[in-house]
Amino acid sequence: MFVNQIHLRNYRNFENISLELNKKLNIFIGDNAQGKTNLLESIFVSSIGKSFRFSKDESLIRWGQEESLIKVDYSRNEGPKIIDVLIQRDSKKSIRTNGLTLEKNSDLVGMTNVVVFSPDSLNLVKGSPSERRRYLNVELSQLKPNYKYLLTRYTKILLQRNNLLKKMADKPQNKHLLPVWNEHLVVSGTELIFYRLEYLKKIMFFSEKIHDRITGGTEKLNLQYKSSLGRINDLTKDEIKKAYYEKINKGYEREIIRKSTLYGPHLDDIDILINGMDSKYFSSQGQKRTAALSLILAEIDVIYEEKSEYPVLLLDDVLSELDNKRKNYLIESIDSIQTIITSTDDSDLLDILKNKEKKIFYLKNGEIIRIIE
Repeated sequence: MFVNQIHLRNYRNFENISLELNKKLNIFIGDNAQGKTNLLESIFVSSIGKSFRFSKDESLIRWGQEESLIKVDYSRNEGPKIIDVLIQRDSKKSIRTNGLTLEKNSDLVGMTNVVVFSPDSLNLVKGSPSERRRYLNVELSQLKPNYKYLLTRYTKILLQRNNLLKKMADKPQNKHLLPVWNEHLVVSGTELIFYRLEYLKKIMFFSEKIHDRITGGTEKLNLQYKSSLGRINDLTKDEIKKAYYEKINKGYEREIIRKSTLYGPHLDDIDILINGMDSKYFSSQGQKRTAALSLILAEIDVIYEEKSEYPVLLLDDVLSELDNKRKNYLIESIDSIQTIITSTDDSDLLDILKNKEKKIFYLKNGEIIRIIE
């Protein structure tokens, strides 16, 4: 899969820009705050429906304008996919694929596949559990349409159950409603957990090998699913469901006091271990980068295994943060993948990539001032 063209109108600092991309390697070079990351973000929005920078939709609209348009032309094995995302200040975001408006914007997820590696990717290792849950949710939603449906359903059930727990603190007579919501919660939650466990097995298979090659076998990467239900990594789906019921049946009085659901995938985490130690607390910055890079590159392999085509890889100003060993490994890994790179410095980068087929864009104030092919 690759991006053929990008058209942006009133998107962030871009007034009106159209670009044709190389099927292999594209490099955007410019000083900070010129629009490099905005370009990568627009591709991500066209694939996932929202920014990877936790931005509100309105912030994507150019200052002083009422709407913004992102149009990205993809080529996939199954045929072309042209995606239009229209963002308006006073209206719901509208998304079209090949000219047809989507009934639900969430249906966009999985039509195309992108993987992002940015300085923020380090939060996958050192950040809060919510960062790692978001990672699982985004990746699984791209790969498994049913996961996306289950996640939406679980979120709604969780909201309803939490509302009931709050009411029960003052009105215990509502207790008879709890088993109904427990059933809904356990059924959807168990499915989500099982999807995550299966995905984690795949990502661990690839990431361990990648990490081993980068470190020369001196360090071992391991991933463990950390569940609020206890140790469940080796349980069957039915066993997970049973453990889930046991937790909420024993802990519901505590939940009533806390007025919140205390068990389920909305609280789970991934332990990322290096040589058996939690990398969040017991690893250097370089080790954290290696772990994050291994996980990101493993995503590419998992997507290829599932979809039989590679995703588009977005590298946002990360090469300068990697040492030569990690940098060279990353460059060697992108031969079969359309890769879009941003950088503030062209000298070292272009030297490293001198033998690669590429297209170079120089960017200033939201405009392309020079292109080299």
